[in-house]
Amino acid sequence: MKNTPYRIAFSALLGLAGTSLAACGSGSSQGPLDEVDSIVFIERQSRMGGMGDIFQYDSYEAGAKLVKLTPPTADGERVVICCDQDPEYADLDIIDYDLSYDAKTIVLSARLSADQRYGLFTLDVDSGNIEQLPTDPDAHYVYPTILPGDRVLFATTANVEEGAPQFRNEYERGTTLQLGSIAMDGSDEKLFSRNLSHRITTTVLSTGEVLVTQWDHLNTMNAGLLIKMNPDGTRVREVFGKQGTGATNSYYKTVEISPGRVVAIGSSRDRTFQSGAILDIRLGETYETEDGEIWADQKMSEANASAKILTAQVPLGREPSSNTVGRYYNAYPLDATEYPNFIVSWADGPVQSEVNGAAGIAPDFGIYLYNSEKGTRLPIYDNEDTWEINPMPLVAREAPPVIAATGADQFAGEQVLLGAMDVYDSSVQDFEPGSIYGVRIVEGFSGEEGVGMDFGLTMAEGAQTLGIAPIREDGSWAALIPANIPVRQIAIDKFGMALRHEPVWISGNPGESMFCGGCHESRSETTTIQPGLTEAVAIGPVDLLSDVGRFERQTAGNFADANIGVPWDLALQPIFDAKCVACHDGDPNKPGNASMTITDEEGNAQTIVFNLSGEEIFYGTGEEMVSGYSASHLSLLGPDMEDIEDLGLTVEGDMPIYVEPENAVGSILIQKLNPPVQYPTANLNERAFPTVSHPADVGGTPLTAGEYRLLIEMADNGGQFYSRENAPGQNP
Repeated sequence: MKNTPYRIAFSALLGLAGTSLAACGSGSSQGPLDEVDSIVFIERQSRMGGMGDIFQYDSYEAGAKLVKLTPPTADGERVVICCDQDPEYADLDIIDYDLSYDAKTIVLSARLSADQRYGLFTLDVDSGNIEQLPTDPDAHYVYPTILPGDRVLFATTANVEEGAPQFRNEYERGTTLQLGSIAMDGSDEKLFSRNLSHRITTTVLSTGEVLVTQWDHLNTMNAGLLIKMNPDGTRVREVFGKQGTGATNSYYKTVEISPGRVVAIGSSRDRTFQSGAILDIRLGETYETEDGEIWADQKMSEANASAKILTAQVPLGREPSSNTVGRYYNAYPLDATEYPNFIVSWADGPVQSEVNGAAGIAPDFGIYLYNSEKGTRLPIYDNEDTWEINPMPLVAREAPPVIAATGADQFAGEQVLLGAMDVYDSSVQDFEPGSIYGVRIVEGFSGEEGVGMDFGLTMAEGAQTLGIAPIREDGSWAALIPANIPVRQIAIDKFGMALRHEPVWISGNPGESMFCGGCHESRSETTTIQPGLTEAVAIGPVDLLSDVGRFERQTAGNFADANIGVPWDLALQPIFDAKCVACHDGDPNKPGNASMTITDEEGNAQTIVFNLSGEEIFYGTGEEMVSGYSASHLSLLGPDMEDIEDLGLTVEGDMPIYVEPENAVGSILIQKLNPPVQYPTANLNERAFPTVSHPADVGGTPLTAGEYRLLIEMADNGGQFYSRENAPGQNP
């Protein structure tokens, strides 16, 4: 038998494994539900349309109830356990809850009225006594999950950093949800480090760790991926999503089926009320002993993760569902067989906001018993006037172990220690020894800085370089960075160009050590990391503005000598004005000034000539004109493809895309400029490509080492127009 770190007898889960599905109805056997006396679920007012259900706090509907059904059959007794008995709760809305391991207490995310926020309430199941926890009344608290050790994990709009503007998500739809926890008695509230976008639905695994849906948005990445962390918010690592199923990109509302195996709702992230298909996700290998116990190998990674769609006919994208297919809102497993039985919340009809809105149809979620092997769905309870969601058996469960809030991966300090043992120990790319100069640490920022919908003509988010941690002779690197901010890592060569992007935003809590083995082994593998054995730690970690506040982390003065932001109009446009515009001024008769023609659906055309000036330019035709920021930005990055698609425009001509976001080495602009060695010291005599550099090839004024660096960082960081230094509404 494999040497594994934990063992759980999942065959005894709810006492239901191995039972068979039978017909539903009065006096009939429910099979998997035979030993369940009652189930609980939320009964909410029906809703139509809207994105609020992604993060929940925009979804207020008065008149919700928490219902117990005994027995869980179509003719069972419906009892409201919260909160018909008190007029104070007449306008109550409940959007989520969790049941304690002894099945005696429920924690609700609820809202008493439209002018209040969603808060946390504890409900005694037997007495019906309800109490609100003393959380921030100006913040929302949603997605409660009861942790072993009498704490509650939640997602909240409360501010992790006092006095700082709130993060808003990439579409300016609302304040991003971050995670925190609080004791069941209302004491000791703690908020965790920040992601750039939402962290939403959570579940506790049998290891005591927590599985979280994290909305990642990094250039073209835009998905709800699964990450794993300790209950105190430390040791965050991705476990599933980028490889995914090939059919969907977002995974919500996970519940553990057995160790290393979870059920999730899969969808395309939006316009589907967080509803979609039921997925069986294997995070790693599991092993069954002769006595029926399930063992799991904790060395789980995305490399060996897999997913099976149990309701494959359900649309995973934005397309509407048929009346017979519908979509699933929740799925709670009743056994750990190959094809489990589930209590589900399911709605027929299209269940797609745009379709619903156009047709005037609201989806009707009800509670059903679903057999994933046969694909049968038997009704348990469905009130056509309300939604019935989040069903759970009212049954005690075995509590996972408590993971201590302090650990070996923490160090004494208020910053975050970030680094790796050996960057050349890589499972994703073979690097030649000595080929990596260092790791650039890039901070992500969002609408908190006053930027509106876009950062420029790319899909990239706002990004600023904190600095570079050099690779030591043993392949290690170490840096101190500010806590509670999202960062990403970019391995760079001696020219300062990216060799490999770590395609995910990460963040750390104060005092946390985030040291990995290499670049990159399994992020989810439980690896013993000993940073003190590395040369990087022996020399001392590089301090990358670890004690500098966010508004101080911006450049004032000479951008070419700084290592923070690359605001287009302040840092780059002076380079273009001094060394480029004399030739590239939008004159089609000058060599090197290619053009493109943008045509609308009615045949109206607009010609744009390559122009590196700072003049404001608009593209599009007719009434729909889109700001192109500056002529230089549009000429180098090209028009926003989303704008082109939304407005029905076509683009023709010989003007290429000169800057490929997050790929300086592959960008025509950088190849033409042919940058020199930047690190460890600048050497203008050694170039990245075997060609004559531009503008030297035409007798122009050469660029300085700092100017090359700015252009490379602009490209590798995503080609944004806005940085903190030029963001509209930015605090001085």
